[in-house]
Amino acid sequence: MELTAQNIKDKLHEEGLVILPGFFPEEKIDKIYTSAKSIFQLQFDQHGIQGDFLSQMTQLFENHLDTFINCGKLIQSGLIELYQLAVDPTLVQLLKDLGLDFPTMCTRPALFFNHPSLAKQEHFYKTPLHQDWVSMLSSDDSLVVWMPLIDLDMGHGPVIFYPGTHKLGPLTNKIENGFAEVDFDREAHPRIQLPLKRGDIAIFSTLLVHESGQITNNEIRWSCHFRYTNMKDPSFMEKGFPHPYIYKPSQELIDKYLNV
Repeated sequence: MELTAQNIKDKLHEEGLVILPGFFPEEKIDKIYTSAKSIFQLQFDQHGIQGDFLSQMTQLFENHLDTFINCGKLIQSGLIELYQLAVDPTLVQLLKDLGLDFPTMCTRPALFFNHPSLAKQEHFYKTPLHQDWVSMLSSDDSLVVWMPLIDLDMGHGPVIFYPGTHKLGPLTNKIENGFAEVDFDREAHPRIQLPLKRGDIAIFSTLLVHESGQITNNEIRWSCHFRYTNMKDPSFMEKGFPHPYIYKPSQELIDKYLNV
């Protein structure tokens, strides 16, 4: 059966999740991936770091952590190609067709590169069971659009979704390590974890319980996600459009680089 906007809307309502194969041309995704890697490559060249890409990333992480973090910050939220994809007219129209009458990005677009060797703690490369809505306080019908930047097989640990859990409502009011972790029995709910290709997208409710899979193939998992709220949602309007995210410069970092 061909997926129409109504089919997708119905599936989202029932399961809280729909996966759309080949939504974007692979070339668009490849541009983001290439641009992100090129930022790291500039610093590999700066420091004379050799080897395959994972080896170079590991050396930068272990020997030049501040630079590694700075590269990560820039590609996670600063790539022009990433923003262009987040406001792609085809995607924006789909959001409107799904009921977001006035879609707005309620957080900055985010790009992730995950691997155990590139993290000090597990939650930096493997997200725990959580819901996105609690950290966003967005509209009741808000959505996440998640996509891989490379062809993901199961060894990359693609996202594990628990369909139907969006109907449970918010399961916590606490944020820890940046995530609204939930007390949740994995065995009591069905799960979906699928390999995804470049150009595929997963759209899901911000209330859907999900987590990262386990990386077992020793490769970096590259992905990105966009979060959209509906400015015309009555509940969101009544609350006065809460926005809990705080973006501000680090005085400590400014002092360090200005030798204060």
